[in-house]
Parts: sequence; structure tokens; C-alpha cells
Amino acid sequence: MRYRENRLPDTSRLGRMARSAVLALLCLTGIAVVSAQSASFAQGERLFLENKPLEASALLERATRETPSNEKAWLYLGICYQQLGRHDEAVAVFRKGLPSALSLSHVFYFNMGNSFLAQGRNAFAEEMFGQAIQGKPDWAPPFLNRANARMAQEKYADAVADYTVYLSINPSSPQAESIRKVIDLIGKTQAAEAARKAAEEARKLAEEQARQALLAAVADSLRQSAEGTTSLSAGSGDVQGYSEDFTLED
Repeated sequence: MRYRENRLPDTSRLGRMARSAVLALLCLTGIAVVSAQSASFAQGERLFLENKPLEASALLERATRETPSNEKAWLYLGICYQQLGRHDEAVAVFRKGLPSALSLSHVFYFNMGNSFLAQGRNAFAEEMFGQAIQGKPDWAPPFLNRANARMAQEKYADAVADYTVYLSINPSSPQAESIRKVIDLIGKTQAAEAARKAAEEARKLAEEQARQALLAAVADSLRQSAEGTTSLSAGSGDVQGYSEDFTLED
């Protein structure tokens, strides 16, 4: 099924990718063609594979009403809406079709994530890609797109984790070299940021130590002054004597 790797979904390219991507997914999952197909679905699927999303969507809408259990009808319809840039409707269709998605639920979640990603709703996209990963942990594309969603949210450590898993599953990806460069750049950036923070903490510590030393010096100076004042006051308290003798008269 349609997915984009390493970039946000580009609706202008969905049509060109639809037919080959659908066939690749069917080969990947080993899913047989649904036997309970209506005439509307058969025609809608044909138009879908011919990259005619507008014409296909009308027939696929009818197919979902005629055979609600046909998960492919829901999936194709949602992708048609994505191709037409109708992402809110696409998400609604994927959600409505989930109860019928017995073998393709991970693809439903993945495509919901793509629609959210296309809208810049990155937190929702991240959640949907996570659901897709739970449904099929060995499927690489959700890891890549979740990494992209996390990058958009500046969750760099989490993004690196997803990029790393993606490469472990799909080491021959055409995006592999670019992804490794991104991982390296993030590592260098994080190291530089850590060094900057360490230097800032060291500066603050040095300033605090200097301040404490200054306060201690001032306190010691004041103490010494206080002791000097006390000695002087004690010396000034001498009793004045008389040098003249005097006698008592009767």
C-alpha cells in the first residue's frame, strides 16, 4: 500500500505510486484477493489501480455500503481520499473500516499516520505509526515515518531510535545513506549541545564559588573589624583617678 519513505507524504505523487504500491503490499503480506467482492468494488479497484481516484472513490463508497466487511474497499477508498487531498475524510474512512481490517489493520493505522503527517499533526501521526508498529513490528515503513514525525517535534533521541530500527529491518533502503547522515548529524548536534550545557554549568558553578568566596571574605573582614572595635571600647573605659590626698576633718 502507498507509503512514503523519509519525506512527508506528497499528495501530488500518490497517484503515480498507487498501482505499484498496492501490488507490492499484496505480495508483501501474501493476502489473497477478497472473495466477497461486489461489482462496485471490482470496478472501483480497477479504476483505483488505473490511478483514477475521483472515479474510483464513488464506486468504492458504494462498495463499502454493499460489503462492509471488505477491508480492501475501505483501504482503497481512504487512499483515494488521500490522493485527492481530503485527509480528514481519509482518516474517517480508515477509522470506520478498522473493524473490518482483519489482516491489514497495520496498513490502516499507517495511512492514518500519513494523513496526519501531511496535515502537520505530528503527535497524532506519531501515535498512528506506533499502532502500525504494534500490529506488524517487522514492517519498516512505520518506523521511518514515525521518525520523521518525531523529528518534526524535536524528539531527536526517539527519532534516532526509529531510524536505527528502520535501517536494521531495511538495510538496503535507497534512503539508507541519507538516514545515516541524519543520525550522525543529530549525534554531533547533541554532543555539541551537551558540551555547551556542561560549559554553562561549569561557568555557573565557578561564579557561585567566587560569590561564596567573596561573601566569606566580607564576613571575615567584618568580624575582624568588630573584634577591633570591642578592644578599643574596653580600653576607653579606664577609671579617672585623683592624685590629691585629702583628709577627713573632725
